[in-house]
Amino acid sequence: MVTQTAATVLAGALFGAALTASAVYFPAVITSQMHLQDFHMLKVFLVASASSALVIRALSIYGRTSFGPHSPSTIYLFNSYDANVIGGVLLGAGMAISGACPGTVFPQIATGMPSGFFTLAGAVLGGILWVGFGFKLKSPPSRAPAKPASSAPPTIQTQLKISTTEALVAYQGVCLVVFLLITLLVPQTLLPPRVPIIGGLLVGATQASSLLLTNNPLGTSSSFEEIGHWFWYAWQALTKPDQLKTISKKPSTRSMTFVAGVMVGSWIFAQLSAECLSVAKTLNKSPSINAQNAFAGGCMMIFGSRLAGGCTSGHGISGVATMGIASFVSIASAFAGGMGLAAFLR
Repeated sequence: MVTQTAATVLAGALFGAALTASAVYFPAVITSQMHLQDFHMLKVFLVASASSALVIRALSIYGRTSFGPHSPSTIYLFNSYDANVIGGVLLGAGMAISGACPGTVFPQIATGMPSGFFTLAGAVLGGILWVGFGFKLKSPPSRAPAKPASSAPPTIQTQLKISTTEALVAYQGVCLVVFLLITLLVPQTLLPPRVPIIGGLLVGATQASSLLLTNNPLGTSSSFEEIGHWFWYAWQALTKPDQLKTISKKPSTRSMTFVAGVMVGSWIFAQLSAECLSVAKTLNKSPSINAQNAFAGGCMMIFGSRLAGGCTSGHGISGVATMGIASFVSIASAFAGGMGLAAFLR
């Protein structure tokens, strides 16, 4: 138990250090991306997702992981991906106004960014609301058609009828071309050009440490769902203690342990890296996120990410790396939702 907890904390710490090295946790980086003013965030995402895909494929070949694509998330409104779309839009909109995503809020806390604390409070509320009320949205109505018992989650390769290797090579090529086009056509204004490459590769590499140390892919929004489960568990203990006898075990703490490690790793890296301190001095001069936006955005992005079945790390770095259709839909919806809201508020 102690060994597994230590491994989870270590995996989280490595991820936190990588996020901090990539500088993608700064609110200015995220809001500038959503306003299409700077593409540092997208460049980090492309490098991290592409390298994560290589890691997952290599570990799969050698039998070190069985991690597969996410299943479509639905609330039975218009198609099997409706919750991926709606949840993704909420996730992106929350990111646009809070300047954070479910994973980067922890480096923000670790490095003492004021808006991060309000975002965290909103995110905790989002987890509580999701577990208490939102989770029921995924319950199938009586009229819903039964899902096939053995159907595998759709992927790019199954839809195009190509091999996994061919899909992986194609994805690497798309990421490379998009990265080069952004680099050539859009000037890098916030950070040096090497930062998204180095930071993205480090984030992708921590996929290996997470899978090897914990047998779980990168993902952080589930930690807020765990907090929600603990809140309602405590609520039931206070209001209906007799019903606790029907609960076979207490809620999990695995994801909360992982994000605790994220904060530890982020703090250590920020203290030891002179470049990180220099970048912080520059980006912290950007306009700050007010408390109301941070709180509301935190709540939106967690509720949305749980509705979609994953966040920017769970879907974006891990899920997309498996070529899962649900993850592509969720991440595309997140960017669309964030950029759409940013344009509306401009």
